[in-house]
Amino acid sequence: MDTPVATRCNALDPVRIHHPIRRSAWDDGASLLFAGLLLPSVSATLALLDPRLRHWFLIPVTVCGVLISVDAIDWALRRREIFDPQAVLGLLGVHLFYLAPILNVMLDHWPRYVVGPVDWREALGTMAMLNAVGLCGYGLVLLPADRARPRHRLRSFNLPVFYTVGSLAAAVSVLAFVVEITIFGGISGYLSAMTGGLERSRLAGLGWLLIVAEAFPMIIFALVVVRWRRVLAERRVVLLLLVIALAGTQFFVGGLRGSRSNAIWPILIGLTLVHLLVARISRKSLLVFLLFLSVFMYGYGFYKSAGLEVLDAARGTRSVEELSAETGRDLPVLLLGDLSRADIQALVLDRQLRRDAELAYGISYVGDVAFLVPRWLLPERPPDKVAVGTDVIFGPGAYDSGFRSSRVYGLAGEAVMNFGPVGAVASFVLLGLLVRRVRRYYARALRESALGPKLLAPALWACVFLPTADLDNTIWFLIKYVLPLAGVIWLALHIRPDRTAAVTTR
Repeated sequence: MDTPVATRCNALDPVRIHHPIRRSAWDDGASLLFAGLLLPSVSATLALLDPRLRHWFLIPVTVCGVLISVDAIDWALRRREIFDPQAVLGLLGVHLFYLAPILNVMLDHWPRYVVGPVDWREALGTMAMLNAVGLCGYGLVLLPADRARPRHRLRSFNLPVFYTVGSLAAAVSVLAFVVEITIFGGISGYLSAMTGGLERSRLAGLGWLLIVAEAFPMIIFALVVVRWRRVLAERRVVLLLLVIALAGTQFFVGGLRGSRSNAIWPILIGLTLVHLLVARISRKSLLVFLLFLSVFMYGYGFYKSAGLEVLDAARGTRSVEELSAETGRDLPVLLLGDLSRADIQALVLDRQLRRDAELAYGISYVGDVAFLVPRWLLPERPPDKVAVGTDVIFGPGAYDSGFRSSRVYGLAGEAVMNFGPVGAVASFVLLGLLVRRVRRYYARALRESALGPKLLAPALWACVFLPTADLDNTIWFLIKYVLPLAGVIWLALHIRPDRTAAVTTR
């Protein structure tokens, strides 16, 4: 029997179609009650153990922990799907809004080379009160998210176009990567530039080339997963090797130049693709992956600061402690510098409240977007978050005098720089609206057989990390990790198949 191409191209094996986990009002209440008992108990215990925590700042920090941990508890109790964006943000939020400020105080860990508040706990507590109000708005926006399930018109997905356009896009990307290697004088020159610390400055002005050149691993991975999903579902060892190949290729293509996001994001997107298209990933497997990811991030921090000297630790010629002392990289830096914005956001808010810094009124957002415009079109750039943030941290005029702060302030931190406390609260509401839309799209990818949502949802899923990112980081992520594959998907959805053609059903 023959089936039209449009029908065949839109179908997935029924066993690969998942459904969002149904939850009740009782589940919400039980999780909130559990969080309301657990987090205050943990805070009280820690305060008994460490006198520095016997301060009022611990109260709003604990309130933030209770508000955000509800989603994390639902995830742990399997009341939410493993890659549910709201649940994953809840897991991340427990660290961002609760654990990180407490660890800052307990470890006495603060931003370097900065004159901080007289009492950092006061600044953390004030920011925590702001976060608590914002998290309430975030939660209110998300309340009706599970009930609304709008109907979507199912658009046929043209698999032949997907394979053809995807292959062409991958070929163009590989060609761009060859051009990049040629610019650096071959493989040895490329490796030298990527691993040479200061030599990475030679990448200046190659932004769009890098975007194209580093797209092929993810595109090829998506093509292979879609084309051979049945084989991969039956042969898990091959699937594991495919994910490892993606990680290794992506590290060589983009990770060598000292950017962890170039190595980590494609792997997370790839795992979600596998989850939606091939085989469900268990919570245990995900936790094991996160453990390896933490070790990688810790080791990569040394590489980012010391380059290939990090191999001395592997050879045994230098200890990890020596590398840590030389580079300033240690576990607290990973937990409270790379994976948290609590201290820097508290500092920015303190500067604003004490009138030591002026509001930017949105100018940093304009500057963050300006990098998309070529220099010959816009030679004079508006102040971005680097310029504004430098003046906030080191005082007005610091940027013009040559100081540069490359810190990342996070969603709420940049909002405070521009619009003060009101901006921070508004950023949480906007985050809630975005998470709500992405959750709906992800739920659609789970319950429908359509290939389009299943391919695009993993990239959109990554919005859960917005609280740790500035606008320029977010735009760069969308252009680099979403746009290439999304363009291929768009063409596969909008180029109509030949309705006269027919193929044999599988």
